[in-house]
Amino acid sequence: MDNLRITALGRRFGLSRSTLLYYDRLGLLRPSGRSETDYRLYSQADCDRLARICAFREAGVSLDDIARLLDADTPQGPILERRLREIGQAMTALKAQQHVIAGMLRTAASGPDTAGLDHTLWLELQHACGLDSAALKHWHTEFERRAPAAHHAFLLKLGLSEKEATQVRMLTRNIENNTMSMHYFFELFESLPRQGPGCEEATLKALSLLEHLPANPVVLDIGCGSGLQTLTLARELKTKILAIDNHPPLLRHLDQTATDAGLRVETQELSMIDMPFPAEHFDLLWAEGSIFIIGLTCGLKEFRKYLKRGGYLAFTEMCWFEADPPAEIRAYLNRVYPDIRSMTEICELAAESGYALIDSFELPTSAWWDDYYTPMLERIQALKKKNAGISEAEAVYAA
Repeated sequence: MDNLRITALGRRFGLSRSTLLYYDRLGLLRPSGRSETDYRLYSQADCDRLARICAFREAGVSLDDIARLLDADTPQGPILERRLREIGQAMTALKAQQHVIAGMLRTAASGPDTAGLDHTLWLELQHACGLDSAALKHWHTEFERRAPAAHHAFLLKLGLSEKEATQVRMLTRNIENNTMSMHYFFELFESLPRQGPGCEEATLKALSLLEHLPANPVVLDIGCGSGLQTLTLARELKTKILAIDNHPPLLRHLDQTATDAGLRVETQELSMIDMPFPAEHFDLLWAEGSIFIIGLTCGLKEFRKYLKRGGYLAFTEMCWFEADPPAEIRAYLNRVYPDIRSMTEICELAAESGYALIDSFELPTSAWWDDYYTPMLERIQALKKKNAGISEAEAVYAA
């Protein structure tokens, strides 16, 4: 085969460039040659060596041990037997922890009044079971991946607020550090024009598809954030928009902005989980950049009961546009948003949930940058100076 450059090699094995450079520094995988312009070039033999490295890493073998295993003079048996014993010991410990945690969940399921399980006791029990911070973070990551709605409900049972539960779910951080992380998280996000991707162009395009809305429709904006789309809805529909969010500073900002613009907007501090509205009450539910919080499957199911017959739900959802995205991007999103689907799968899920699909379209690239990423990057640079040396703040900016 032709020699591969480092980027092509990383793409083939699903590894980042920095990982391959690190392997080079350790002496695990050095390129066989260099191009005339000094690019690293990897041969078929290098690819075969990297395949062995990846296989050993998949088995949990340390990089130090991999270096010894790749040495032809080192017998592999003792190293692999030791790793097998380590896996057996870890499995035994994990099974014990699994039984204890299952018991905790059964207890918590009876309700906070009878369970007496708050986040302090939860942490003490976790530590007593041998779960360190990394294991606890992994536990929450897996809970979120497998059952996001149940994970959210469990966090609320521990006594966390709606916002704290959302923070644990979205950043999957250790509960001990949650209070500080929340402060720096909201210090960043509440100052942005939007708290997620979106643009007026897309809002207007979606509105134009709703041909059978009645005059003066009853409208609910779910997870409104700072409410740029709320203002557009109020201006275009010429009706009062009820907007809900669980973060009061954002609602106060929206109240003031709507008043200054002379638009009819009513805000309420509410969670989108178990909303206290009568069934079949709204002509239009708007969930621009917010349905992911409750989970798409759960949101489609729960929101539908609030719609009048013939009512509309408009939502945005991150999804795959390509059938075979790069491995690094797939690995990242599978970690931070395992619910991600293709556009086709989302449309099929909506139909399965009892909706008749009117249309779907992709947000323009500007919807990510103009009111979201660009002001976020500017805000991060300012806050890095203000909060220099504060580890909790730096962790939020890195995430």
